[in-house]
Amino acid sequence: MTLVGCNAIAWETDLETGMARARQEGRRALVQFHTLANPDCRAMEHEVFADQEVQELMARFVPIRLDAVLNQKLAQQFNVEVVPTFLIVRPDRQLAGIYSGRMSAEKFRLFLIRHGYN
Repeated sequence: MTLVGCNAIAWETDLETGMARARQEGRRALVQFHTLANPDCRAMEHEVFADQEVQELMARFVPIRLDAVLNQKLAQQFNVEVVPTFLIVRPDRQLAGIYSGRMSAEKFRLFLIRHGYN
């Protein structure tokens, strides 16, 4: 299933579907573990994902958004203890980068650049 938020990012909501797409397209996946009730997750939705430069950088990734409560086993598998947590995953499923907690748009752009292209 694909979910489009208020910022027009087409988030995949299933890890396997998103990773299959990443492999097929030869792109890295940006996986976000979040919860609807978390204020930092909501703030990033409105402050970071609405940023035009962030959206342009994210177009290079397959964005996957997973609810940490509904996907507890996956969250444990990736050692997610805080939401939001962001993972950049290569098409071969190797972890390229991880960040836990709220970020500014500028810091998020740097995270995408630093871990998205090596």
